[in-house]
Amino acid sequence: MRKLKVFIEGENINLSKPTLEFAKSSNWYSWLNDKIIIKHLHEHYKKERNTPAKQVKFFLSERNKRFILIISTKNHVYKGVISLSNINKVRNSCELALITDTNIEPHLAPYAALEAIARITEYGFENLNIKKIIADGKIDLKNWRQRMELFGYKLVSITDDNYMYKKKLPSSYVSSCSYEDYNNIKKKRFSFWDNLKKMKNRINKLPKKKFVDIYLKFLSNHKENYYKKIFKL
Repeated sequence: MRKLKVFIEGENINLSKPTLEFAKSSNWYSWLNDKIIIKHLHEHYKKERNTPAKQVKFFLSERNKRFILIISTKNHVYKGVISLSNINKVRNSCELALITDTNIEPHLAPYAALEAIARITEYGFENLNIKKIIADGKIDLKNWRQRMELFGYKLVSITDDNYMYKKKLPSSYVSSCSYEDYNNIKKKRFSFWDNLKKMKNRINKLPKKKFVDIYLKFLSNHKENYYKKIFKL
C-alpha cells in the first residue's frame, strides 16, 4: 500500500485524504472493532463487526459528501480518522467525528487527537465557509470534552433529560464551536494550534471543576422543583 499524500501538515501529526486503495488495504476498518473505541460511540457501531468490504462501501458512499482525513504519525503510521459531515451550505454548519487507534504512541496520546481536532476545525472555517462545527458523543469522556473547550467547543446540550445527577448519566453530550470563538482564539494565540508545549500548559491549567458538572448539578438542584411549580399552575 502506497503512503497517502499529506494534505495538512501538523506539528506532531499529519492529515491525509484517504484513497480507495487505502480503504481496501489498510487497517482503517479495524478501528471500529476495537472495544475501547466503540464503547464511547453510539449504539449502531456496536451491532456488527466492521470489515474491509464495509469500509470500502462506506468510503465510496461518503467520499463526496463527507470531508474525511486520516491521522498519521510523522513516520506515516496511520492511527485514526477525522471528518466533517452533514455540511449544510444554508446554515454553514457541519458535524465533527473522530476515531483514533488506541495503540498510538504514548507520547502522542491524547495530543494527536487534540491536534487533529484543531487542524480540521481550522480548515473547516478557513476553507469550507463553515460558521459552526457541532460535535457530539458519550458524556463519560469528560476530560476529553474539556480539552476540546481549548479550541472553542462549548457545551450546547445534553440529549437525555431523564436522569438524576450522580445516579444516571445522560447519553449524549453536544458541543459546538462558532467561527467567532475560533477567530478570537486564533487571534489571541496567533495560531489556532501554536505548539505542543503551550497546549500541555493549557491542559494543566484547566479548571478542576468541569462546566458539564456545574451544569448537571444546577439541573439536579433546580429543574425538578421548577417544573413541579409550573405543572401545578
